[in-house]
Amino acid sequence: MPKLHFSYSPNYFSIEDIVLQDVRVSCKFEVSVPKLGMLDQSADDQDLKQGSKVELPFWMVPTLHAKKIITFEIPRHYKVNYRQILQADSIVVDLHKWGPYFYDLGHHVANLDLKDSIDIKKSLVQTLLNRLRHIMDMSQHSTHHETVHLIANLDELERKLFAVGQLSYRSYKEWVRRESSKINTAALVASHRKRKFAEVTV
Repeated sequence: MPKLHFSYSPNYFSIEDIVLQDVRVSCKFEVSVPKLGMLDQSADDQDLKQGSKVELPFWMVPTLHAKKIITFEIPRHYKVNYRQILQADSIVVDLHKWGPYFYDLGHHVANLDLKDSIDIKKSLVQTLLNRLRHIMDMSQHSTHHETVHLIANLDELERKLFAVGQLSYRSYKEWVRRESSKINTAALVASHRKRKFAEVTV
């Protein structure tokens, strides 16, 4: 069965967590930082001056933000205008285009104690609730050949839920047909019986 791994706090051993936090975020340095001038390609100074704006991978943001070294711009898909789109009709939104790890990254952003944190968390929860019934319905009423098309606009968490729904439905149908309780002859035993039969008939 597909496993659902949640990494809403940084997880050093999670490949998914490493990938999703590599997204670039626009940051403004509130203090000067020596020897980091190379981060600002428009500057000639070897030091990074106060007020410099650079793009940093998100995994650097929580520590620098907590120490008041930077302020940063919320990734655009979590801003108020995008939250309003989700509130209007989240089912038609292509979340995979917004970000393959939309929920995971959103939770990381919301955990940074921003003025929009509560609204972002509410939007994430409500979006998943609104889309979940549709996802489960698709997973249980679709053929194997339709899967690729159906999951195209789902983020990675939703794709895992879709796979779990498909597997659960198949297991249920097997149980209804009593296929799950059948005891099949092991290949080794079957081979042994054939060999014994051949010896008897010779």
